[in-house]
Amino acid sequence: MSENQQVVIPKVAQVISAKILSQLIQTDCGIESAILTTEDGFEVAVESVGEVDSSKLAAMASSLSAISNMSVSESNLGTQYQSLIIESDGGYIVIMDVAYDKFPMILNIVASKDTVLGQLLYHARSVVDAFNKTFG
Repeated sequence: MSENQQVVIPKVAQVISAKILSQLIQTDCGIESAILTTEDGFEVAVESVGEVDSSKLAAMASSLSAISNMSVSESNLGTQYQSLIIESDGGYIVIMDVAYDKFPMILNIVASKDTVLGQLLYHARSVVDAFNKTFG
């Protein structure tokens, strides 16, 4: 694929993705927003309890995913990172890749500080598994 080509995600995949993200938001474990993006940082689906700038979150997820993969590779820790967790004074960001050959995607979750990190990671991994099962 050339640099100027954008991956086109089928409409059915966008609808299914939105439904899965909606279920994730409803888990009531402190998730404030969840966005699924293409590898190159374009929004596939977004669900949020408030207003978010999804284009910024999509671009951020793409960049952080690429940096994480490069870090794993350069550190000789494998070929693919599993998750990236950022903890701040206001909450968490969790980023995980959805490894689907036809259109690889990235899950980006923003959660409040009150979130139990273990529950957040469990739900995030469940969503990635659901995407892989649905699209794989």
